[in-house]
Amino acid sequence: MNISPAWVSTVILIISGLFQLIGLVGLVLVFFPGPTVAWIGQLIWAVFTRFNYGHESWQFTLTIILFVISTLLMLAGSLLDNFMMAGRARKQGSPWWEIGLSLFAMIVGGILLTPLGGLAVALLTLFLVEYYRLGKKQKEAWAATKAVALGWGWSTLIRAGIVLVMIALWLVSVLWL
Repeated sequence: MNISPAWVSTVILIISGLFQLIGLVGLVLVFFPGPTVAWIGQLIWAVFTRFNYGHESWQFTLTIILFVISTLLMLAGSLLDNFMMAGRARKQGSPWWEIGLSLFAMIVGGILLTPLGGLAVALLTLFLVEYYRLGKKQKEAWAATKAVALGWGWSTLIRAGIVLVMIALWLVSVLWL
């Protein structure tokens, strides 16, 4: 059975595009590594096409440069989420062990419930631990919980922007190079 090279290229392109779409949509899930998933899609395409090696040398070089930029964006987007959520909680005075416990609750809640349920469990855990640690001061506990929720929201928006830029760079490589 002969499989046409054009058919294989189309399948690889679709798989790569699906990875990027999943990476973008998956950002609503708290602990889903959206930028990394989108980057894996780009890596699949880049390896298959050998970074547009068969094209002109400037196209090959530009494809590599765009992939390196996407890689740096992926790394920044992957670190951003953790820093924004934890950083906001730290600014409110939450100790690291509470933030770690909240993250653990998020992972367990996300596995046992849904990813959004994991976020709810994490926020509830943080609120309850802060509430008891601060001597049952509801206002201060709520401030720390709200800070983490805002950090998650902002980091999600920023990571969505990063993934959209990554997808745009990939489309330039696919469509114009």
